[in-house]
Amino acid sequence: MVLTDLMINKGKITSWIKAMRLEFYSMPFVVYSLGALISYKLNYFFFLKNYLVGYLIIFLIELATVLTNEYYDFEADKLNKNVGRFTGGSRMLVENKITFGEVKLSFIFVIMLFLVLSLYLSKITFFSNQVILLLILGFILGISYTAPPLKFSYRGLGEIDVALIHGFYVIICGYVFQKSFLDIFIIWAISIPIFFSSLAGVSLGGIPDLESDKLVSKKSIAVIIGSKNTLILSLVCSLIAGIFGIYLYYYFTSWHFNYLYLLLPIYSLFLSCIILSKIKYEKQDAGISKIILSTMILIALSSFIPVIIFLAN
Repeated sequence: MVLTDLMINKGKITSWIKAMRLEFYSMPFVVYSLGALISYKLNYFFFLKNYLVGYLIIFLIELATVLTNEYYDFEADKLNKNVGRFTGGSRMLVENKITFGEVKLSFIFVIMLFLVLSLYLSKITFFSNQVILLLILGFILGISYTAPPLKFSYRGLGEIDVALIHGFYVIICGYVFQKSFLDIFIIWAISIPIFFSSLAGVSLGGIPDLESDKLVSKKSIAVIIGSKNTLILSLVCSLIAGIFGIYLYYYFTSWHFNYLYLLLPIYSLFLSCIILSKIKYEKQDAGISKIILSTMILIALSSFIPVIIFLAN
């Protein structure tokens, strides 16, 4: 009996780990840490408490986003026949490994914890207007990806929402949660290739889900402009990320390891060739997961290169 209970509990824990989709949390953590690192290097102080509490809040926003996406995308996920590593949800609700009631209860707990930590962060940052604004904005951008009334992913704005969070929001949080206000330009410039590489990847993620999204009237970029044009959009976004890599190479011209930014245009050209080869095929969703993984390498380069540069200088 005890062994059976342990197996059931282990199965439930495994299901929840899958439902949380932890594989998507690593890059936001890196970019958030980059914002804190920039603050430390330019302002000469670092508050560990602010950093840890701030990241817990970012983590909870991501978790709340995943939970609402699982809940409100249930019908689309159930209809999806092209489930992959990056698409189709965790399948835990669809496969009845967790229940709607459990998701609701977990979401309530996450939001309550988010509110408590947000109040605490506001207090230790002396109720900075920018910190409070970022907390409110993060809540809206995260929850509204799938949840009503805004439902960005059902109005053609889901991919932009995700790219904004991963590209601009988390790095600004990393900086502002330390200093309480944003006062530098460079953080915007560093964010641009992260934003466009993220947009390239998340846009491609809508291609395998295209048919199931159509059935539930979900307007992803792929549904709105079609698979071929989504590939073209991803190609353009990749090239923009590469162009800004050249700009940042010259911006950091007197810094050690600034040449690493030249990897962005080189890799973006390589990625563009891969995408171009896929455009020629009639069936664009075949093997799309490999291209999504390739765009994630561009995201990683956009994120890690400034980390290395700031650590080395």
